[in-house]
Amino acid sequence: MQTNAESETDLNIARRRKIVKRVLEIVGWLTAVLLLAFASHAVFARPASAHGSHAQQEQPNRARRAERREDLSPASIVREARTIYIRTTEHLDKKYLEYKLQKYRELDDWGLMIVQNESAADLVVTIDKTALNYVFQITDPRTSVVVTSGKAVAVNRLVAAEYLGKEIIRKIRDVRASSDRRPSRKRNQNRDSDGGDERSES
Repeated sequence: MQTNAESETDLNIARRRKIVKRVLEIVGWLTAVLLLAFASHAVFARPASAHGSHAQQEQPNRARRAERREDLSPASIVREARTIYIRTTEHLDKKYLEYKLQKYRELDDWGLMIVQNESAADLVVTIDKTALNYVFQITDPRTSVVVTSGKAVAVNRLVAAEYLGKEIIRKIRDVRASSDRRPSRKRNQNRDSDGGDERSES
């Protein structure tokens, strides 16, 4: 038979086990509640953060699209250009064309320099030939936009270089001035439309 002391010890052990079991159950419930709370917070917070990051990405994208649209204007490209490269061609002497171009004061006025490295060029001039027609094209190598083009008719390579130099300068001048002419044309159209309204009213 167990003595009173032994039975009391067994009761104390049983109580302790019951208390430990309750504590473990409470800790388990608290852990489950915390996990659910964190999970629900992550679910609801993710769309908001994703939307925020999407909005942050959209702003630079819009700025780049606006800048891209502005850069695609030939007048804007030519005005911002500081270097020009004459691509080597079999149809005439590249050095002689560069010499002819450098004689024009407009290059200094526009801050436009001829470079020997195509990768450093803001504008690239390419030249082709059909019969007596020397056809040139000026492009922006970064965007592949054709800024302007033209041709010169010449009987030989030396004359072609002289005529092409003159025509290249003239075409660049026209493109640079084109942005100045657009508002005036728009104003003229508005003026004509206003005049038309006045005439129709009378």
